[in-house]
Amino acid sequence: MPALQRRKRIGVCVNDKKKRKLNFHVFEELCKSRGYDVTDVDLSLPLSNQGPFDLIIHKLSDLLVEAGQDLKSHYLVQRLQVYLDTHPYTILLDPLPALHTLLDRFQSYHLLRSLESRNNGICSVFSPPCVELVSKHCDIVSLVRAHLTFPIICKTQIAHGPRSHQMSLIFNEGGLNEVTPPCLLQSFINHNATLYKVFVVGSEHFVVRRPSLRNFPLGETDEKTIFFNSHEVSKAESCSHLSQAMPCPEVHPPPAAIVKKVVQSLQEALGMSLFGVDVIVDTQSGRCAVIDVNAFPGYEGVPEFFPALLSHVEKLLEDPKEPSPDPPAEAPQILRGPAPSNSWVADSALADPYKKSLPDTPYFNLCTPSLSDDW
Repeated sequence: MPALQRRKRIGVCVNDKKKRKLNFHVFEELCKSRGYDVTDVDLSLPLSNQGPFDLIIHKLSDLLVEAGQDLKSHYLVQRLQVYLDTHPYTILLDPLPALHTLLDRFQSYHLLRSLESRNNGICSVFSPPCVELVSKHCDIVSLVRAHLTFPIICKTQIAHGPRSHQMSLIFNEGGLNEVTPPCLLQSFINHNATLYKVFVVGSEHFVVRRPSLRNFPLGETDEKTIFFNSHEVSKAESCSHLSQAMPCPEVHPPPAAIVKKVVQSLQEALGMSLFGVDVIVDTQSGRCAVIDVNAFPGYEGVPEFFPALLSHVEKLLEDPKEPSPDPPAEAPQILRGPAPSNSWVADSALADPYKKSLPDTPYFNLCTPSLSDDW
């Protein structure tokens, strides 16, 4: 009599707050109705006793940030790494090295710059000019004069947690005295108070329109620095005075072909399935600018999220492969991230599901030691 086939098991490593916000129980019930076992993953306990897992969905941003300074968090991340090394056919959504890149704005914006698209010499997509500040010892004013234009957005280096949403809009050189490194300074692009959130789920993506910062006069002015929380400006329900658009010509949404190219290129570079891209349209040139990329966003305004996620999971699991019976010859090593590609990829295939990868920077060290003060 043939042996009964084991039901595939999906592990979920997402904190309760995120699960409640997403109504994640709906996805879990959807999976169970399609014949998958769904179980929570507890990194404080041995994973070998909780599995085997065919696929693990996670949101470990908090833990990865903490692992840079906290030994307990470091060991929890290492426990997951050991499990992946000893179970190489467990699919992880999404790769930890890619999260390391997106949690550090310095690395994230280097990636965006490396992926700028040029079609016959004309950039259809760009990332606004940036300067990364590691310490106050550098000549901030000279760097800004050489590379940026006012107004300037100031963002924290770490792109996760409540503090990461605290930003400022600087209008003159005097306002640079209030900058606290490590941080990233970026030329502000007028975009008619409209932000386009691109939510990616595997091979699908969804575009949601959101409010954003209103237009400001370009060039240096006497206006005082504005401090704001990006969540209060760009959430769907936001009604901040900073997002009240002035009367001006309408800017059309980013073309679908450009959005698709951006998504495919980031998937090729990061190997990720669940991420968000913030896109604006420059009111002056009409060109599209990518201003942020974030891992496992909230997917607010995307009712198709759970069906799309389940469809992606089923595609990944439909061709099962048996893991090798032999244990790894060497002790597990630190997972390290891939090097970004040099240009936007026009028609790239989606990256293979992450198994393990071992070149460059350790994912749990967000303290980048040798970043320059300019590009």
